[in-house]
Amino acid sequence: MHIKKRGTRAMLYRSSWVPKGASGNTHGYAVQQFVGSLPLGAEVLPAELKDNFSRGELDYLENKLFQPARLAAQQKVRAAEMREADPMWRLDEAARLTLEAAERSERCVVPNVTVSAVQSALAMVRTIGPLQNQPQINTAPQPQATAGDHPKTNPLGDALVAIKTARDAVAAGKYGKAPAEGVRATYPYRVWADIFEAVGGTGGDSLMRALQAKGFAKTRSK
Repeated sequence: MHIKKRGTRAMLYRSSWVPKGASGNTHGYAVQQFVGSLPLGAEVLPAELKDNFSRGELDYLENKLFQPARLAAQQKVRAAEMREADPMWRLDEAARLTLEAAERSERCVVPNVTVSAVQSALAMVRTIGPLQNQPQINTAPQPQATAGDHPKTNPLGDALVAIKTARDAVAAGKYGKAPAEGVRATYPYRVWADIFEAVGGTGGDSLMRALQAKGFAKTRSK
């Protein structure tokens, strides 16, 4: 018996030898009889087919097809287990994606809280030795920008992203719908009142007042 591989199948052939002169032939030759096919990954012979093969043929299939298939399956399981337990490829992928995010943040800034979440997750990773030059969020005072500048540290941009994120969350139903009565006691209303006051309230410490003081927003005429 021998096996021919075709695609994902193992084609099984039984060979027999026709000697010279057996049927008036002038020379001997081999005859191949197709017996059946099995998946290349087959680990055992189906029980209903065992009677179709001799003991020697069964041993041949075990050595040539079933044992290699079982070994390959075991190696695949071990490789999957090792990959599941391995933190390195995850960190490599995280580093690659973080670099891509850094490049794109030149055009679309992200909230500081998002970067803090990544840094907090990294701080939980156990390492062989102490980390060197651990990245920190830059909270030091920045050089005064001139009008029209788009600094890398951009609180105004962060605020805009956060507001749009909050808008989408409210629209998607994260906070549900306001009750018919007592809406002023709800969390969304209280937070919105604080946001409104911080952005454009009448107090002296609103964002609008700060922009007006620096000449980026016009003061309303009384």
